[in-house]
Amino acid sequence: MTVPELRAPTVTLDPRILRALRPPDRILESPVLVGAVCAGFLLLLVATVLLWRRTRRGRGVGRRSRWVARGGSTLLTLVAAVLAVATVVNAAVGYVPTLQAAETIVTGTVDAGAGTVVTREVAAPELGVTSATTLVYLPPGYAEHPRRRYPVVYLVHGSPGRSTDWFAAGDAARTLDVLITRREIPPVIAVAPDVNGSGFTDTECLNSPTGGPQIETYLETVLVPWVDGTFRTDARPGARILGGMSAGGFCALDQGLRHRGTWGPILAIEPFGDPGPAWRDQLDPEQFDAVSPAHYLPTIELPAPVPVFLSTGSEVDADELRGVDELERLLQRRGEPVLRHDVVGGGHTWSTAQEALPFGLVYLARFLPADDGGTPAAG
Repeated sequence: MTVPELRAPTVTLDPRILRALRPPDRILESPVLVGAVCAGFLLLLVATVLLWRRTRRGRGVGRRSRWVARGGSTLLTLVAAVLAVATVVNAAVGYVPTLQAAETIVTGTVDAGAGTVVTREVAAPELGVTSATTLVYLPPGYAEHPRRRYPVVYLVHGSPGRSTDWFAAGDAARTLDVLITRREIPPVIAVAPDVNGSGFTDTECLNSPTGGPQIETYLETVLVPWVDGTFRTDARPGARILGGMSAGGFCALDQGLRHRGTWGPILAIEPFGDPGPAWRDQLDPEQFDAVSPAHYLPTIELPAPVPVFLSTGSEVDADELRGVDELERLLQRRGEPVLRHDVVGGGHTWSTAQEALPFGLVYLARFLPADDGGTPAAG
């Protein structure tokens, strides 16, 4: 892995690239849509209240007709209320920013544009991983260059979440298309796995001590070998960027630090320094500390510098902000090449993750090994 001299690392992107990265139709989080849906709910609420008052004594209306009218109006109002709340929440967190994102969430398919996204099942029932839909982005020109090997970016979702999140809420395909075609990063393969194991388990990419999914083992012994055996990857550890947001950001930092024989640069967006209270209940204190970067960073042995991109929103709560600050300080004290890039006005949301992703990819691409394009690839 090359480690450039970066005393004050920074990333700037041309305004034209930033415009190209911006989805053209963020209609599903538009203030106009939010206002329209909320106004519709209020109108239905007023109409329902008036209907109940007018039919209270049942003048000129049969008892059955009266309750049908009341029930229908009330149901419509409740549906409108749910829709209004969902629209407001979605506008705040950016989980379904566009119609294409909605299609991806519903169908599991992605219209990538310049690149191609394929969907595969990579299950490992023996490790408790029965739900394992994996999305793989293949860069422009992949089919036309059969001898070229590509670095791989692994993108881990948050919790609750699933593998489609990075291509729906995170709009990763657009980001990769733009950065690759504008030559901001080299062509890369991107892999978005499902790390729930089954259902929506908050695994934090750890091995369950109680017989649940063994995600840490799955990533190293199943997913990575499958990707390298199925696609034309550069299989050197330094050519694998491990990234994620929220619980996936913790996963990227923890797995990336503790498994240097598998992972290269680390892209941690909205990360935490430990796996959280649910895991504190499952692990004894020593075990918990052993999987908490905020605890082990000062003492963990690292064979070489570890490039890390850290990002969060400037408007996250104070405890979360202090946590990311502490992770940055610990990495800097070790002399690791770390770039901190916070999203101004961002909260702990997918909107923040989407905006931070291109800066992280551009920064970490500097540390990828030299292009291995002329070497034939197995598989």
